[in-house]
Amino acid sequence: MARSALPLLLMVCGVAVQAMPQPQLSPRQTILEANRHLLADGWQPSPEQKPSAEERRWAVVGLESLSACSGTGVGFCRFDYRRKNQRLSVVTVPSQPGRPSVGRVERWW
Repeated sequence: MARSALPLLLMVCGVAVQAMPQPQLSPRQTILEANRHLLADGWQPSPEQKPSAEERRWAVVGLESLSACSGTGVGFCRFDYRRKNQRLSVVTVPSQPGRPSVGRVERWW
């Protein structure tokens, strides 16, 4: 009997651990393009903090997912998303370094 239950158990476990598709992101794509793909794949904006007016100016884009931007150094900006119980953070760098400009994807986790 235990032997006949094994295929059923494996089938149930296999379904339970199926991973969701990975986000359609690539280095250097604009955050606008990345945001469009993420929304289409079921990700929702979910910033971990509210950005200041200055941070919004540095980011240039009015995306709801913006959490923060660094006003010094490289000028990184962070955009946060949620899909079911998953969280995703996308970090961008300005397309025109040293000036407020639409960010390009640098990394994500």
